[in-house]
Amino acid sequence: MLLDTFDALKHILWPTRCASCEVLLPEPSKSLCEECQASVLDASGMPLPENIDWAFAFFRYEGTVQSLIAKWKYHEDYAAQKAILDFLPSHLEAIRSMAEGVDCMIPVPPHPRRLRERGFDPVWSFASKLHRMMENASMKMDFRDDVLMRTRHTAHQAGLNHEQRMHNLDGAFKVADGFAAEKVLLIDDVTTTGATGSVCAGALKAAGVKWVGFIALAHTVKS
Repeated sequence: MLLDTFDALKHILWPTRCASCEVLLPEPSKSLCEECQASVLDASGMPLPENIDWAFAFFRYEGTVQSLIAKWKYHEDYAAQKAILDFLPSHLEAIRSMAEGVDCMIPVPPHPRRLRERGFDPVWSFASKLHRMMENASMKMDFRDDVLMRTRHTAHQAGLNHEQRMHNLDGAFKVADGFAAEKVLLIDDVTTTGATGSVCAGALKAAGVKWVGFIALAHTVKS
């Protein structure tokens, strides 16, 4: 009772806003308004990028999802991060069969210069939280953020077509010496043409990996 009273008082003094559109919310326990929550669309029919053996994206990169990821990725808005990650547990069964026999999860790494500019790594953050959720759902695998490395800084991918993206990323990743695994799972935040996943998977397969799966938080669906 006391806790409920405190929560109600806190909501009056510091009202909760929708993490996407910032409208005032009637309940402090909510992260999104009903309209924004209803507009979150699951991704479907994601094309299989080159060098990738299995691919999955949780959401379409549009509307509310695009707004939340942009706030999290470019403004370090953790209310937006929480709002979108709260959807993930209900989607985990869709990836359970893929998780069988996977040795490790590997986040796509940023270049150190990009990491210094931004101050944090949204892909690592997403991957680590997804790994924890999968572990809690009895999907066990190692988390390895020391496997893939960026060898050079690359220009932003936005606005480039697939061929330009592949050229931009050519030789941009290498695999740590001595790494050995049969099956790995690559993680990225947003995928558009699949170029980043393709190049990373190519580097991993050149290092001896037999199977590469790919999961993105969101996928840009072409109209």
